[in-house]
Amino acid sequence: MIFLVGICLAVLLAACGGEEESTSGADKIAFQSDRDGNAEIYVMKPDGSGQTNLTDSPGADAGPAWSP
Repeated sequence: MIFLVGICLAVLLAACGGEEESTSGADKIAFQSDRDGNAEIYVMKPDGSGQTNLTDSPGADAGPAWSP
């Protein structure tokens, strides 16, 4: 469910964001996915590209949040 929310948010942000490329690194979406059978934390660009697994551990990782 959280993965689907992340994808919907990514599509919405991509539709509103235009074509500009950010160089700040702040334009990332953090989400949880169990696509490999285990909950992991990922980040991606607002257009859905650049999905990167941040945790890749045997335990369940959940609840991604940005620190201020």
